Amino acid sequence: MRVMRDAMRQSWTPDRRLFIKGASRFIGATAAAGGLLSLGPSMQGARSQPRAPTPEPLIQPPEMHSVNGVLDMTIAAAPGPVQLGDRAFTGLLYNGAYVPPTLRARLGDTLRISFRNNLNSELDRPGYLGLICAGAGTASNLHFHGMSVSPQGNSDNVFVHVQPGETFQYQVRIPASGRQSPGLFWYHPHAHGFVNNQIIGGMSGALVVDGIDELFPLLHGLPERFLLIKHFKCDDESEIVSINSQINPAISMRAGEMQFWRIAHIGASDFYKLRIEGMPLYVVATDGHALSQPRKMTELFIGPGERIDAIVIGPPAGEYPMLTISFQNEAWRPPEPVRQLAVIHSSGLSQSAVIEDDILRQRVTGPQWINDVRTAAIARRRTLSYSRTADRKVFMIDSRVVDEARTDQTVKFGDTEEWTVINTDQQYHSFHIHQTPFLVTEVGGVSWRDDSLRDTFSVPPATDQGPGTLKVVIPFTDPAIVGRFVYHCHAVDHEDKGMMGVIEVVA
Repeated sequence: MRVMRDAMRQSWTPDRRLFIKGASRFIGATAAAGGLLSLGPSMQGARSQPRAPTPEPLIQPPEMHSVNGVLDMTIAAAPGPVQLGDRAFTGLLYNGAYVPPTLRARLGDTLRISFRNNLNSELDRPGYLGLICAGAGTASNLHFHGMSVSPQGNSDNVFVHVQPGETFQYQVRIPASGRQSPGLFWYHPHAHGFVNNQIIGGMSGALVVDGIDELFPLLHGLPERFLLIKHFKCDDESEIVSINSQINPAISMRAGEMQFWRIAHIGASDFYKLRIEGMPLYVVATDGHALSQPRKMTELFIGPGERIDAIVIGPPAGEYPMLTISFQNEAWRPPEPVRQLAVIHSSGLSQSAVIEDDILRQRVTGPQWINDVRTAAIARRRTLSYSRTADRKVFMIDSRVVDEARTDQTVKFGDTEEWTVINTDQQYHSFHIHQTPFLVTEVGGVSWRDDSLRDTFSVPPATDQGPGTLKVVIPFTDPAIVGRFVYHCHAVDHEDKGMMGVIEVVA
């Protein structure tokens, strides 16, 4: 077996048929979030969703569970047929599924995954709508987004590029103690230059570290629903936004019934502002990290890579649409259209009806790592500058594109640092760092009081008044994360075009 690190390459993938449009500013709306969710625009142009079909019951993805402390499985990446509503196309799939299995493990378990890259020259065949159809195939790999696990060897090592026809054996040990938390994460490719195309094609799935019900006992035994958001752009430039590979699915509840919803944006680039008419969500965790107490939200922003765990209560009998809310992206484009993503069917009356106060009085059990981050001494302050070329073909951090052989930041293990991201571009970007979460402390020059840690957050755009800014506190205090990994914009078309850096945590 030949596995190429390909670390010297500085590549990005040029625009072609399936490219997601650049983003622009979103004005307002996040103050209501109380610091819970990131600011963010859509990364698309104003494009309409195909007409919502008659709702069918929401289908849950299949699951793969660890057994005796090991989750042992094979993941094969290959072209395959996809049907989204009335649209059919050839996607890029894990194990033949547009929404592959949800992986479930516990703290202390090991993910033992045999990854097979079958992304071969068959991509050239007619009917393929992706960007990477040219050439004899593309490299790929696996990244375990949000996990505080080792970035070295055959663990969460994004510098390993598995070539077409090759197999790589991943062995990812989830620490039994330390900074890794139970929560909702996801897995996706991270071979630089090919990430956007592969995620848009369908290569992404959910990953759960079980145990959040031990932090919020109210969750124990609640019906669990995964809502995994993906998007695809068609040749006619309409935008297909799906939940669990379904267009406008129906979610059934009884009035007064509690359910536990696990919402993850596992698509490539778009941002969404969401609302369920007449139905709030009680958020208990973001990006796999528990809040100190549930927070009532009537609108949510969710960008690529972000996850939201929330309790919902069945409203009075009736139908309640889940909508994207129209908002302004780039100033020169029309506002984003309203889309119906799902509909909630509420009926009858639950025999275990609850009231809102039953949820809001809950408090997380056990210690919270966020308190250690809040009180840690800052060992060093760093500044990153986001920019791009005028033709939008090259995206940079500190005026240079990524070189995977170069180390851009060296950090001492045990330190906690403050990073300021400066966005000189007049569109939103996002900040994501591998292996460790961070605490958001300031957005656009305004103090930001967050109640949970993040691993992905939006950076506001430059305006006539100056650049956009994001300030975060990053703990490099978990021994599991010693090694080299990356940070980047998680609008992954920007990442592929150069907006990524390499960091090394040294003991």
